[in-house]
Amino acid sequence: MEGTMKCAIYHGAKNITIEERPIPQCGEKDVLVKVLRAGICGSDVGIYVRGGESYGLQDGCQFGHEMVGKIVEKGAEVADDLNIGDIVFIEPILSQKYGVAGSVMAGAFSEYTLVENAQRDVNAYVLDKDINLDEAVLIEPVSVGTQGAVAVEPKIDEKVVVLGAGTIGLSAAAGLLARGLKNVAVVDRDENRLEKAEKLGAIAINTTKCDLKEALIEKFGAFPNYVPVPDVDMYLDAAGAPALVEECFNYAREKTRFSIVSFLMKLELNGMVFLASQPHIYGSRGYEASTIKEVIDHITNKKTPIGTLVTKKFKHADFVEALEEASSGRQIKVVIDYEME
Repeated sequence: MEGTMKCAIYHGAKNITIEERPIPQCGEKDVLVKVLRAGICGSDVGIYVRGGESYGLQDGCQFGHEMVGKIVEKGAEVADDLNIGDIVFIEPILSQKYGVAGSVMAGAFSEYTLVENAQRDVNAYVLDKDINLDEAVLIEPVSVGTQGAVAVEPKIDEKVVVLGAGTIGLSAAAGLLARGLKNVAVVDRDENRLEKAEKLGAIAINTTKCDLKEALIEKFGAFPNYVPVPDVDMYLDAAGAPALVEECFNYAREKTRFSIVSFLMKLELNGMVFLASQPHIYGSRGYEASTIKEVIDHITNKKTPIGTLVTKKFKHADFVEALEEASSGRQIKVVIDYEME
């Protein structure tokens, strides 16, 4: 396809411009996708506020990695299971040759993006044509949260506590609820975010209004120990607050599972408690293909009202304003709607 497109281009912290760039040329094994929705991730906020160099983003580059769009051109060697007109979720890590290092520059904030060496259910997942795009754009972050939850193999009758009601914490809770778990609690200090958790079907616990240990015992019962502790099978940390994880660790029952999805720079655990409780601690980053498919099924079949995570939308032309709003802390998920007039 010939012509130019509008792209959000990085020039430094707080220095993003909308510029005209050539539309990427589609190779024999590639597909060209017209972006329809893009989500602003916490990493995009970090790029905007603190600069993108630590993320591998250089001056003059496009960026963004949460997106859904429509295939508008395909190379001659692309298999017949990907076709012009297909609505697709783009897996950003595998959509270009540089993998994780290149995913930050996958092009969600450009009008068109190229999926290199395009393969169905590898880097391009075909969605129902009538899927709600405002929900489909959540596939990437919901996959991150769901991966953190399913990595520790939760059972249907288990009691799970999610620490943090941001996008990833709420995504993890939604992933568990979509699997049919009933005993899922979300812990936070922001009442508006906790209202979103309740809309998803989770139990909301506001630590500004109660003692967390007592609240967990009230919700899930007490496990007999030297002193009673909450009867919780698994904690998932999406808050990134070391003191909160350490608190839960100190009253965890035997063989409690911990899944760490947030960026904890340093975590200090009590050695005596570690030996006595024999915890299982997992770190989780990104997602697997099986998790992406699970999330697509979750969203397609509306297993939770996941669209409640989208709290504000902007036109592509107002992208810098959207970044400002996303960095304000007032929103959960800010989305760029390329179809918005």
